Amino acid sequence: MSQPHTQLAVLLRRCQWMLDEAAHRLGGNQLPATDRRTLADALDELAAALREYRDEPTELTICDGEQATVIEAER
Repeated sequence: MSQPHTQLAVLLRRCQWMLDEAAHRLGGNQLPATDRRTLADALDELAAALREYRDEPTELTICDGEQATVIEAER
C-alpha cells in the first residue's frame, strides 16, 4: 500500500474500533460527552481523509473467480 492509503486504512480501523466501543458503551448509557466529542473529531478526520484521497488511483488485485466490489456513495 502507498503511504496515503496506509494512513487511510489506519484511520478507518481506528474509527471502526471507536464506533464499536461507543456503540457498546452507549447501549449501557455510559458514553460521556468527552468521548462523543473525541469520536466526532475522529470521524471528521476520517471524512476529510476520504475526501482528500477519493481521486487517488487504486490498484485492484482480483484472484481468478472473484469479482471486484465497487461501493458507491448515495447521491
